[in-house]
Amino acid sequence: MQTANVKRSGDEVLEMLLNGNGRFIAGKCEHPNHCEESRKGLINGQEPLAVVLTCADSRVPPVDVFDQGLGDLFVVRVAGNIINDQILGSIEYAVAHLHTPLVMVMGHSSCGAITAVSQDVKLNGHIASLTAPIDAALKKTKELEGDWTNNAAKELAKNMADKIASSEPILSDLVQAGKVKVVATYYDLASGLVTVL
Repeated sequence: MQTANVKRSGDEVLEMLLNGNGRFIAGKCEHPNHCEESRKGLINGQEPLAVVLTCADSRVPPVDVFDQGLGDLFVVRVAGNIINDQILGSIEYAVAHLHTPLVMVMGHSSCGAITAVSQDVKLNGHIASLTAPIDAALKKTKELEGDWTNNAAKELAKNMADKIASSEPILSDLVQAGKVKVVATYYDLASGLVTVL
């Protein structure tokens, strides 16, 4: 059952989500707010804890990864967790109208979009619009130790978080006023662990 939404800071919400991720990893999910009463309680509105921008990859379900439920997360998903005006507009809606205190960008291991760009796969149609920000992250991480595409996924998440935090006027104003926290994270498919970058 959904409880009354207590106003929390972005730091408090981040801690809640990381605790939920701990339950997810341990196989001790509580599956909050999955009941009929919770569903009906959301008919007339929503007060999500956080915005999570992540990849459209089916292996990266934020509600499950953070052991949350209906109405808890305002999830925006797009291949490569790339922002554009529509994505920014969705995030602005969540923070300005729903008063969501945390915006998280969550990259992940084994990202197909990043792998394709790293291998110079010819991307046709609208898929090609993903290339430029991914290519920038790949170039910046080319010489780093470790898996190149996973390093690029981390860099891309940080780049997108920086762009969100500095997006004018709405997001940057709320970040500067201390009303919204923007954070980049990385989800490891093998372990299930989400780490703050």
